[in-house]
This record gives sequence, structure tokens and C-alpha cells, in this order.
Amino acid sequence: MNQKDWFEKLAQSEKEALYRAELENYSEKMVLNTENRIVFINAKYAAEFGKHPEELEGTSFDELLSVSENYVPPLLELRDFASPYIPLAERIKSETRPAVFIRAPLTADDGSTLGYMIYDGRDWLQRYRSLFLKLNELEDEYQYFHLGKPRDMYSHFVGNSPVVTRLKHEIMQVSQTNATLLIEGETGSGKEVVANQVYHASKRRGKPYIKLNCAAIPHELMESELFGYEDGAFTGARKGGKAGLFEQANGGTILLDEINSLNLSAQAKLLRVLQERVVTRVGGGKTIPINVRVIAISNRPLEEMVAEGTFREDLYYRLNVLHIKVPPLRERLEDIPELVHLFVENCNKEMDKHVDTIDPRIYKLLKQQAWPGNIRQLQNWIERSMATVWKKTLSLSNFYWIDMDPGSRSSVLPSEQPPLAATGEKNLTQMMRAVEKEIITNTLSACGGNKTQAAQALGISRQMLHRKIREFHI
Repeated sequence: MNQKDWFEKLAQSEKEALYRAELENYSEKMVLNTENRIVFINAKYAAEFGKHPEELEGTSFDELLSVSENYVPPLLELRDFASPYIPLAERIKSETRPAVFIRAPLTADDGSTLGYMIYDGRDWLQRYRSLFLKLNELEDEYQYFHLGKPRDMYSHFVGNSPVVTRLKHEIMQVSQTNATLLIEGETGSGKEVVANQVYHASKRRGKPYIKLNCAAIPHELMESELFGYEDGAFTGARKGGKAGLFEQANGGTILLDEINSLNLSAQAKLLRVLQERVVTRVGGGKTIPINVRVIAISNRPLEEMVAEGTFREDLYYRLNVLHIKVPPLRERLEDIPELVHLFVENCNKEMDKHVDTIDPRIYKLLKQQAWPGNIRQLQNWIERSMATVWKKTLSLSNFYWIDMDPGSRSSVLPSEQPPLAATGEKNLTQMMRAVEKEIITNTLSACGGNKTQAAQALGISRQMLHRKIREFHI
């Protein structure tokens, strides 16, 4: 044997020794040739058959597994993972399925197949699954923040101010879990838009999404609406009974808007549903298991209501697993131009207008307003102004109801009035409620008590105005 052949043989034996060492310490179980026969096998795995690796080399892979008295793992091809097989990763968590094999081809430089590598795929699949989920999360986040993506006003929170950017990150974070979510914020600030975005970014998108405005349902009908009723439960009950909203939302999400309007009886029933994840229909005794994510919206701080004794403390903690505080418009005035453009564009479509120019002085004027009705009020004002546009330009004259004299504009605090500051007697929430009450009272007085005109001036609905009148005892 010449020196060259000796070196080549030595190099080959060293390569085989190194590869055997790799097999012993990593997740590779064995190597097969193109005839599906074992070329290398991990000593630990060979020991499961009571054999040494040398005794099994040359054995057919199928023959080896067919004589196994132990559990035979399923075999997956690497090419199957062009689209991830997530359910399998869930299945292999079970102790009854302790392993899974993955077969990957070994190719030569010319692309021909030399054999196959057999991996212990349990840990590999778990890593693959976590990477796949992370990739999906990053793709969703990219799509959400991508400035070139068309925005839907009903599902995207518009704006790029610091508080809104922070809010968008919170939306993406809470959408990755099924935990109960509480969204709080002032009237008209966009709480339902946030809830919709959480749903559309979650793993439950495409599944039932049931919405209920708790303030719109009479107290005596709330329990039958939420939990359903059996045949004959009460006079007028539908024959055969009716499934409640929680049953209808099973597997998906239920949105409980204005949850702060629930009475204490309904609160107690809702607490039981959140604790036990079962519902019982009115007039029935059978418990029905449910799998529902709950998103609750409140236009009043529930913690404040707990202190007042009008909201159950235990229910508050059940709802407040995850929390989002939607900022009012006065904290994100720099978003007004983008919001105005969005509402003008929508009005162009709905009113068959062709406005393509906005007087920049409008932005300055709007940024000086108090905005007690927040985004909803701004949208109302833009729609009102667009109704009077006859050309292609939206100008200051279209905002005819706003006093252009800053010294007499009621929606801006007069310069001679001392700035508001917390004195320790009232916290910020109480002070804001006092200001809101004063604005509504003054607007009603200026409108001669006409609630329709007052609601239009405030940029809110008559129903909301009546609710505020009751809330503030005006």
C-alpha cells in the first residue's frame, strides 16, 4: 500500500470515527443507504434492541422496526415540512407518543441521493414549531405596522404618535394569547376598533366572533341573552329553547361592550362562567362546557366602580387578566391629520364627493379643541363638514359651527382661566369626569335643552347623551 492510499484510508477511517461520535451525541439515530439499509446506527438506539451497532448495520430499516416490541415512531419526510405539520407537534407531547422520526435525504454534489439521515424528531419538531409560530408572529407584526398596507378603519387603529405606536405593540402582544382581556378608555376613543384588531390578529380569527353591547339589553333579558334559555323557561320563550351568546361563540371570541353597565346579578353569573368555563341556560339544570375568549370593554374605570361598590371586585380581577388602556384623542393630537385624511376618504366614497385638498389651517383649528367625544366626535365633525363641500377642497368655512375666535371658543379653556391642576382632593379621573359633566351641561344650556342639537354639537349619539345625563345626574 503506497503512502497516498494509506492517507486516504486513514482519512476515511477518521471521518467514520468522527461521524460515529456525532451519532452518539446528537439527535441523529441512523444513516441509511439508497436501498434503505442501515449504514450507521446510534449505539444508544441499537441498545434498545439489545444489539451492538455492528450487529444491525446492513439490516433493512423496515425490517428493524417491524420486529420491534416497543412503540414504533411515525416516520415523516423532511420535504413534508414545506408547510409545517403543527398538529403532530402537539401529539408528540403526549407520553403515549414518546418519539417521532424524520427522514432527510443525503445528496452528492451533483444532486444525486446517497442515502438518508434518520433524526429523532421530537426536540427538532418542538423547535421547528416554536420557530414557525415566532415567524408567524413577526409576519403579522410586519403586516400590521407596514405603512404601505391599506388600512381598514374598522379593524386598524390609525396613527403613529408615540402612544398609538405603544398601543399597537400591546395589541400584537395580547393577540398571541387566549387570556381574558379588559379594554378601558373614554367614550369614542376607539375601544371596539382595538378589540376587533386583537381578534383579527389572534389564532381565533375566522372562528365565531360574537358582540354584545351590554347597555343596549334590558337587565331582565341579559341572562337569557348571554346564557340562553330552555323551552318554557318563561312566557314567550321560543319553542325548543335558544342558545345564548356564549354557546354561539364557542371556539371563538365574545366581545362584551360597556360591561360596566351590567347589574350585580348578571355580574355574578358572568363570574361563574369565567371561573368554571361552563354555562347553564335559564330554566335548565344542565351545564354546557364552553371554550370562549372573553374581551370586555368599559368606558369607565372598573377599579373606580369597585371602590364605589357598583362592580364586583372578584369579577374585575377575572376580567383584568390582560389590560389595554386606549388613549383619548387629546393625548394624540399629532394623529389628527392622518385621521382627517381617513375620514375624508371614506366620505368621498359614501357621499360621492371628490375632495383631494385639505386646508392645513383645519389641522391647527382641530388640535385646539377639547374633544370630549374623542375619535367619534372628530369623525362626526368631518362628516358634517364634508356634507357642505361642493368643490374639491375642504376649507375652514366648512366647519361653520366652530367659533373661529380663540378668545370665545367654548371648547378651549380661556387664556385667563388658571390651568387645571390636581390638588389632592380629586384624582385625574374624577377631575376629567367633572370637566366632562361641565361641558355637557354648558352645551345643553347653549342648545336651550334640545338634546338632539346638543348631541350633534358634542359629536355623540342621542343614546350616549341620555346615558351621560343619567350618569352625571344632569
